[in-house]
Amino acid sequence: MTNRFLASVAFFLICLAGTAWAAGPVNLKGGEVKIIESPATDFTITTQGLNGRAEKLAPEATGKPFRLQYTANNTTAALTDKVVYKLADGTEHTVAVTIDPTASAPGFSGAVYDQSLRAVFLLFVLAVILESGLALVFNWKPFTDNLSPRAVRPLIAFIVAMLLVNLLGLDVVATLTNALNSSQLPVSTEGQVLTAMVIAGGSSGVNTMLVALGFRAVNTPANSIPKPPPEKAWLAIRAPQGRAVGDLFVFVGPPGSLSLLGIIKGRSKAGSILSWFLSDRGRLPIYGGLVVPTDKSVVVEVRGVDKEGVPLPPVTYGPLQFAKGALVDIDITL
Repeated sequence: MTNRFLASVAFFLICLAGTAWAAGPVNLKGGEVKIIESPATDFTITTQGLNGRAEKLAPEATGKPFRLQYTANNTTAALTDKVVYKLADGTEHTVAVTIDPTASAPGFSGAVYDQSLRAVFLLFVLAVILESGLALVFNWKPFTDNLSPRAVRPLIAFIVAMLLVNLLGLDVVATLTNALNSSQLPVSTEGQVLTAMVIAGGSSGVNTMLVALGFRAVNTPANSIPKPPPEKAWLAIRAPQGRAVGDLFVFVGPPGSLSLLGIIKGRSKAGSILSWFLSDRGRLPIYGGLVVPTDKSVVVEVRGVDKEGVPLPPVTYGPLQFAKGALVDIDITL
């Protein structure tokens, strides 16, 4: 009987030698670094944890043993993990880990970012809808021919955006502040005005906000201001009220070889309030400039008649040598 018992114990120990040993659970807080095991001999980590990082620390000069160190990830919810390591003799050991939520996780919570993204994305959607709807008006020929787009478009866009904001009761400023500070600010007129200004600024402006807040990594290209060709210049002629009546004929070219460049139908009224909102019919062209060469001198000449139909002495500018990429506006009174 004794021999049989000893044989059974020996067989049990032999089987047990190749099995994995499991240590009791080690508790950490999110972000904490802790020694979770001190093996007696050298070892190899075979299974890293999913919710943290395990690493082997070699013995120090002080004679400390091998150590298994674990760094827990920051978390807002309780997690469990396990690390498996193998000793030099082939025995595997498993260390169970429990991770408590971080007491005060750095930054804002996911809910704050979610609410902020929803608020800014709503601005983006409304800005796109406003742009698409007003494009019909802004591209209408009577609008483009009689009004100054750069002066009138922002005003119309703001008025329509303000109506939309009041209709929907939107105040994104209060929404973002409430999400970030957990406050309960009510909708305010100031916040609605600022919200309307952001929407009226267009989708590119809201996209800039998304990039600045880290919700987007790539910015869309901004609309560039039109410029003349690199090797050319832009010339514009503005005709204030003078003795001449009717059409003014503008000629441009090398001295002694002028060609008709265009006709001015009206007179410029620069300085008046309406001039900021109405297209300038006393300017050639109404917007932008006419391309002129930069590799030779040119002369600008304006011709017209008085109220009796008698030709007036032409007004001549030049010869002029334009720089590459120049934007030149000339006022000529005839």
